Amino acid sequence: MRRATIIVLTVVVLVVAAWIGWPREGTSDQGNEFASGSGNAVEPGNGGAVTNDDADDPGARSETASDGTVDPGDPALDVVDEPEFDHDGEPTTQVEAAWDDGVRASAREAATAAVTAFSDVDQPADSWWTELSPLLTPQARAVYEDVDPRNVPVREVTGPALVVDESAVLLTEVTVPTDIGDYTVVLVRADGGSPWLAERIGPPS
Repeated sequence: MRRATIIVLTVVVLVVAAWIGWPREGTSDQGNEFASGSGNAVEPGNGGAVTNDDADDPGARSETASDGTVDPGDPALDVVDEPEFDHDGEPTTQVEAAWDDGVRASAREAATAAVTAFSDVDQPADSWWTELSPLLTPQARAVYEDVDPRNVPVREVTGPALVVDESAVLLTEVTVPTDIGDYTVVLVRADGGSPWLAERIGPPS
């Protein structure tokens, strides 16, 4: 009787041991591969993601993503300064600047026009600014747009303008006689083919 009991217990132990070691359904070699930590598998549907083995390869990290965008980790492309464009969308060509009689005449005319518009205060402020602003540089517009024309003391130009500084070809000073003394107008231009614009309209000192 005791011998039969021992035989039965031995059989039960063997059956249990065999059941524990038997492979489970749904377990694949791929799952074992992930569990082993080999790191060579590519996740399905990842669009060609870089594996762990490629993590140290700079070429793998710099590839373009599957959606066409560039990986933010890529080195930036060389930045090239954009050329200046005119109103037609074409690159502008700088015209060499120099002094001659025509340039002096245009400087005198620009300074006279600026002071004339500046002194024309017997009109609404909007109209005064409409006449003056095209004669100023963008920097000067930011300064003079807040001027109240009622506070402008000059009323008229009384004589011909005179260029008093020709030390630079893109910047000059011109004096303009007025009813309260000579105004000094600082003019600038972008190049030899650009018009003179007023950077500053200075009252008599």
